[in-house]
Amino acid sequence: MKIIGIKLYPLTLRFGKTIEESFGTVGKEEKNTLVQIFTDEGIYGLGEAVTLGPFYSSESQGTVMDLIANYLGPKVLLGENPFNVDKIVYAMDRVATGHAIAKSAIDFALYDIMGKKLGVPVYNLLGGSYTEKIPLRLGVVGAGSPQKMAELSVEGVKEGYRALKIKCGVEPKRDVECVRAVREAVGEEIDITVDVNQAYTPGQAIRIIREMEKYNVLLVEQLVPQFDLEGLKRVRENVNTAIGACESSYTIYDIMKIIKLNAADVIQFKVTRSGGFYRGKQIVGMIRAAGMSVVGSTQLGMGVEVACTAHFAVSNCQLGHSPYERQGYGSGLLGLFNVLSTAGIKDDIVTPTPLIADGYLYVPQSPGLGVEINPDGLAKFLEGSPMEIGDCPAAI
Repeated sequence: MKIIGIKLYPLTLRFGKTIEESFGTVGKEEKNTLVQIFTDEGIYGLGEAVTLGPFYSSESQGTVMDLIANYLGPKVLLGENPFNVDKIVYAMDRVATGHAIAKSAIDFALYDIMGKKLGVPVYNLLGGSYTEKIPLRLGVVGAGSPQKMAELSVEGVKEGYRALKIKCGVEPKRDVECVRAVREAVGEEIDITVDVNQAYTPGQAIRIIREMEKYNVLLVEQLVPQFDLEGLKRVRENVNTAIGACESSYTIYDIMKIIKLNAADVIQFKVTRSGGFYRGKQIVGMIRAAGMSVVGSTQLGMGVEVACTAHFAVSNCQLGHSPYERQGYGSGLLGLFNVLSTAGIKDDIVTPTPLIADGYLYVPQSPGLGVEINPDGLAKFLEGSPMEIGDCPAAI
């Protein structure tokens, strides 16, 4: 088997419910890339590149498409056996430094191909499955008035979510009040995590978190700018609440720096931005070996990303140890269609849409990722012409 072609679809997503974060409004217009890799045996694989833009990830739809079309595709992938994942990952790193999101999408497509060829779900290639469903936290409750955030939190609890992720940092002066309002609305049994998206200075973070602690916050994520690991460490050493690193922890090399510095208690890990399944298994094992916790979450992608995170999650017992067993998957699909369950979604770019219901994500059971392109759904989000590299069959 060998790779004969690659097709890149530029997607534009406009969310039904936008999310207010400290660095702006998320969901007004998100530009993703669907990656389709073809083989000479008629099997194709899918990956989804979700960058959230260059401020967040240093990648964009444009960089993803250019890198794959002009570098990774012709220099690494075409003519290669898709089962040679280690060789391909090594070669991609030799051709391009960084760009882990583009590389993740390629990795996903390779595993999709392998699963289809072997007739097994991808999780069987990653270590098997320890469960059929993953408990989720509602992610995310966007920053807003304390009353509005409390109302949205209650809606999620009624839908079956037993944990919440709320955004703070837009107006630091009222962040403690927002946490108080949410806690009073949902009661003491619901876990609350807070994401600041780099909005605080270390001094601010210490003061505000100490005030939040009376409301039993499980975790506070990415308080300071992503480059300020010394500041993150300073906060961790001066509060009782667990401190998480998210934007500071893209790649295996970033996370190693955090481990060496002892700068965080928890890593917010996104397999969709860290190199894919192959690198992801290495990273999660490394985090746990360092005595840290790891919590999974997503980048706001559609059905391909959700399927990928489901397969990765059920193949990793090291993800989701108590008290962080509730993961942050599926927020892209839920926000895009403004729902709390994916059961009624018909316009995803793939079919069937991975199921999120009653606060759980269910892993697809069909071979590969368990999803195929939905032409009608894809057409609704496709803006611009697909880009083809090599020999791509005419039919989707």
